[in-house]
Amino acid sequence: MLNTMAMRGQDRELIPFSITFVTCDLTKNKGGEKITLDEAVLVGGNKSKSEARNPNHYSNFTRNIRHLHSDRIIKIHPLLVTRFNGYKVTI
Repeated sequence: MLNTMAMRGQDRELIPFSITFVTCDLTKNKGGEKITLDEAVLVGGNKSKSEARNPNHYSNFTRNIRHLHSDRIIKIHPLLVTRFNGYKVTI
């Protein structure tokens, strides 16, 4: 799933995917809401090293995604994804 999220087309643009995941915020003791994005892309890549702190996505096992028609960035945990491109995700 993570490799598919990072795939690019012939034009070097990220290929959109559909995703359904469950929210979870342990610090605020909130979550359990199911969110579906019909066209999302993975966020990340070439940014200045001096910008903000390193989010440590790999050690925290998180990824940032963005709805294709919005500027809102959402942090997800791949373990909380229930559907990806129409397929049920099992661990």
